[in-house]
Amino acid sequence: MKSPRRPLRRRGVALLIMALAVLTAALVVPSSTPAAATLRDGRFATAHAERGTHSGSAPARDVVVVGAPGLSWSDVSREDTPALHAFASKAAITNLNVRSTYFTSCPSDGWLGLSAGTRAAEPRDVTREELRANPRALPSCSPLPQITSGPALTAVDVDPDYWRDLSDRIADQGFDARIGTLGQTVADAGGCIAGSGDGAVLAMPDHDGQVPAGRPGIDEACAVTLVGAPAITVPGVDGSVGEGAKGDVRAGQVAAVDAVVDDVVAASDSDTVIILAGLSDDGGTPGLRVLAMAGSGIRPGWLHSDSTTRDEMAQLADVTHTALTTAGMTPPPGVVGRALVPVRDDAPVDERIASLVDDAAQLEAADEVIPPFFRGFAIGLVALLAAAGLLWRFGPRARRPLVATATGLVGLVAMALPASTYLVTRTRWFDAASPLAGFVPRLVVIDLAIVAVTLAGLLGLGRRGAPASPFAPALVPVGLVAGLTWLVLAGDLLLGGRMTMLSVLGLLPLDGGRFHGFGNVPFAIFVAAAFLLMTAVASPLLVAGRRRAAVVAVAVIGAATFLVDAWLGADGGGALALIPSVGYLVLAVAGVRLSWFKVVGIALATGLGFLAMAGADWLRPEEQRTHLGRFFQRLLDGEAWGIIVRKLQTNIDLLLGPERAALLVPVVLIAVIWVLARPDGVVGQRLRPVLDAHPGLRIGLTALVVALTVGFLLNDSGTAIPAAAALVLAPALVVLWVGSGSAPQEGRSAIRAS
Repeated sequence: MKSPRRPLRRRGVALLIMALAVLTAALVVPSSTPAAATLRDGRFATAHAERGTHSGSAPARDVVVVGAPGLSWSDVSREDTPALHAFASKAAITNLNVRSTYFTSCPSDGWLGLSAGTRAAEPRDVTREELRANPRALPSCSPLPQITSGPALTAVDVDPDYWRDLSDRIADQGFDARIGTLGQTVADAGGCIAGSGDGAVLAMPDHDGQVPAGRPGIDEACAVTLVGAPAITVPGVDGSVGEGAKGDVRAGQVAAVDAVVDDVVAASDSDTVIILAGLSDDGGTPGLRVLAMAGSGIRPGWLHSDSTTRDEMAQLADVTHTALTTAGMTPPPGVVGRALVPVRDDAPVDERIASLVDDAAQLEAADEVIPPFFRGFAIGLVALLAAAGLLWRFGPRARRPLVATATGLVGLVAMALPASTYLVTRTRWFDAASPLAGFVPRLVVIDLAIVAVTLAGLLGLGRRGAPASPFAPALVPVGLVAGLTWLVLAGDLLLGGRMTMLSVLGLLPLDGGRFHGFGNVPFAIFVAAAFLLMTAVASPLLVAGRRRAAVVAVAVIGAATFLVDAWLGADGGGALALIPSVGYLVLAVAGVRLSWFKVVGIALATGLGFLAMAGADWLRPEEQRTHLGRFFQRLLDGEAWGIIVRKLQTNIDLLLGPERAALLVPVVLIAVIWVLARPDGVVGQRLRPVLDAHPGLRIGLTALVVALTVGFLLNDSGTAIPAAAALVLAPALVVLWVGSGSAPQEGRSAIRAS
């Protein structure tokens, strides 16, 4: 008798090949699509629609970079800083991310990063083991060297031995930073750099420590001038200057910066471009700083960064790139930033500044909320399971159904928390006196609203003949919450990704995370929701004997997940994880048993898919490439191994860092793989009722574990991927566990894991 699986097996393979072909072809679409239009309070600001007079074809102009380490937009007001406010009113403005190779940056780090055109920092007297134990320890920053203007000083000399030793130690930090790149580019172009003030001398020399025809002060003969304003070294309080003695000191430091900007504006002609950059942190916690550009016909508005694809945030390396291109010079490949583009906006300057202050305040508050959020989630879930177990074991037997329903409902509430953390960014929770006091109540309200929508959907299904119990079958509410989570993340990326950037479970830009698309944490939550959704959709189809429809459903959702992650999310590592996991799930649902030949085929498809993604991005102009295209270039140059080593080292640092619970991540992954691979083992037998009650759950979990394992191994900070996925998966399993007794009996043998 001919097996009914044979034609399905061929169709399954064909479907997989077609899906991979379509996905690979789709990757020629630029992965930085969010750069095309950024949503801000309901208004679209198209980055390339209004460039003012700053563009790649603009004539060379003199440029003055005013470095003001520690200056934030919360320091700028019409009353206290009239020169800064007047400058901002005529400028294109944004927030500046000043992350260096350490969590908190010093003023010297900002000037050295400007010199290198990438992350750089003055080496600190701290071992890697000490950094692992306390990575956020505040540094003891060195004082900035000064250049004194005057007719007696005609050149700036730097000790070549000191500069060479400093360059070597900075290069060893793992970011391929080479200080002197700014000065070397100016020297190669036959130009000169003028400089004055605190710290400017750190960004003026070339690779050998020689300053190209260096002159003190603002010299019109030099196309590039660096002006060092006094560093702000007293931390602000709640995003403001603060009160008391420290507040007075900070106010005095800000006033000194205001005076420098006033002098620079008065000494510069109308054709000179002035860039004001708050190059580093202020001696407190990491934060976003000031970045503004004005002069030479630049219109007031936002300052768009192609490296972050955002109007509201740029990187320090963008300042290096912009200074060179404005002066008519070509930045070398070592400069990882991109030219800043003014985007006209007629909104009042105070309104634009307030928006940037809000972004900075929300990110700083989120940074403070992250540790208690994760600890509270873990403790709460364990307490829930312990309480439910005790009530089930020692409580009245008649109350067990109530205990099961209550446990499932609380599990559903916990499962909806990740989506709620993104939606809560649309409120002003960060204005509260305590970040937790503002965060928790709003999170609970939004979370309960999501659960209410889920239960309303279940009631709607009940009217159509579905089971009346909210947890029968339990995959229905799990699938609904997973689908809502998927839609929240995908929809946010379509609208510019502001929720993803600002969320407690977002990109974490203050910690050196990404600035657009999907980072490790959003990817993990998105992929966990996607596989639970695919499992919930496929299971009833398999019970009904509609295997072909189940294959199509899984393939469509999997393809959509891949496209969102790889295209909108610009996520190379995530796409690598999705190709084999979605491929396996499609084949398993189709009833195709895996052989070593098919496993090798999936592995080859994964590698080719990644190369297609990176290669398609590399084919675009260098200015438009993302990290994928730059990695492809490193691959061609034979320099990719350094990136791989840095990613592995970052994972090791996280595993051995102060949060020892991170060591449980690989242990739990191995344990889950072992249980899924040995269904007849001791633990597997205990899980059999849950897995048998929900058709497709075993293969769905297997596919998810494949995605999490690949993501863990291939991404820097990959430790966060399984941990973040557990925020969705763990409560979902609780809901499935308590609801397993009411699942249809005929579904228990509908499918077996391949």
